[in-house]
Formats: sequence, C-alpha cells, structure tokens
Amino acid sequence: MIAIGRVAFVAVALFLGATPAGAQLPTATQVYENFATAMGGRDAWMKVTDRAEKGTADITFAGISGTYERYYAAPNKFRLTIDIGVGKVEQGADGVTAWTAQPGGAAIKMEAADAAYVLEGSATGAAFLDAKRFAKVEVLAQEEFDGVACYKVQITTNGGRERTDFFEVATGLRRGSVLKTSNGEQKSVFKDYKPFDGKMVATKVVQSNGQGDIVITIRSVTFTPNDPALFALPPGISK
Repeated sequence: MIAIGRVAFVAVALFLGATPAGAQLPTATQVYENFATAMGGRDAWMKVTDRAEKGTADITFAGISGTYERYYAAPNKFRLTIDIGVGKVEQGADGVTAWTAQPGGAAIKMEAADAAYVLEGSATGAAFLDAKRFAKVEVLAQEEFDGVACYKVQITTNGGRERTDFFEVATGLRRGSVLKTSNGEQKSVFKDYKPFDGKMVATKVVQSNGQGDIVITIRSVTFTPNDPALFALPPGISK
C-alpha cells in the first residue's frame, strides 16, 4: 500500500508541475509582449534614461541589515551600494568597465564574463522588454515557480551566460530567474510589483545562493537625471 500511494503521489505531482496536456506554449515573442504590457508598456519605458532605487537590504544568513541604493543611466551605466554600517558592498560600471568592492577592500575590476553580463543587464530604457537582445530565447514549458504557474524560458545571453527566467502565466510579469555561475546557481525571486510613474517595478527581490538569502526591499523609484559622478570609476580602476 505504501508503494502504491507513493506512485500515485508522484504521478499527481508530475501532472500538476508540467505543461497541461494539449496546451500550446506561447512563443518567446508572445511572452515578452505580455511582459512589456504588464510592466507598463514599451512606450513608457523607452522614455527612461535614468533610474534610481532606494530601500533596504537584509543579508539573512549573516544577520546583517543595511541601506540599498541603485542608480542607472543610459545606455548601460549603473552604481549599486549596500551600506551595512561597518562597510559597504559596491558595484558599478561607467558603460565600458565594471567593478566591484567588498567591505574593507579595494575596488577590483570584474572579470570579462561577469562584466559583460552586468553591462548587458543594466541597459536603461525599454531594452529589457525585448527578447531579441539575447543570443537565444526558448520557451521550454509551463510549470510552477514560487507558488504560481509560469512559463519557463531558457535564455543564452550575448556573453554566453545561461539563465532560466519564469514569467507568470496570469499576469505576464517576470517572477524569477535562475542564473548558472561558476560557483553554482543563483536564484532570484521578484515580488510585490508596484507602479512608479506608470511603470511596474518589483519592490521585493530575494536572491539566493549557496550561502543563503539576500532580501532587497525597494521603498522608492524615481526616473529623474542622476548625478554623472555616481558612475565614475573608483581610484585604482582604469578602462
């Protein structure tokens, strides 16, 4: 009886987690069209040249909390600062060169593969709403992610990174991603989408890796011009 019950349970789990029989998956273009609409539309995002996010960061596995600030400027400049009081975790790019720094340490230039990935991902405007910006995009299945039905989309970036994104079937919003790295997988879950100036932004991001979770909670988002000095390379970093 135990063996039969287990077989039945597995069969039900597989049925619920897989694409429904006979269901036709959307194309990658259709998934991104729905995503663009859910995010407020391409027209709204095309006008964005600068963006600033502010909130908090909770490094749960270390029991540490701090402030979070992230700034973007066209075409692909960014600056991230997590201030935990005793030091800062920082990353940035001037559009060509990307760098990173840990508390108490000097800034170092990112390795080529990492730099290419963050530069591609920090593009400002409506580029993130277009599947054509990647080398390859394929809709693999419909399955559950973070408790909701999603389309599972396999992505190969122009820099050769492999990532799986999950787009909610009901809303079109991106609910998460799983990135393959040299140290294993990094999972991100996007929650609590809210409108800012007509554009939707996930105000809670949970990033998980082998160490544990980092929870980013965004309190404010603005789209006014940022100070160009934010994107200057730090001392010791050259192009």
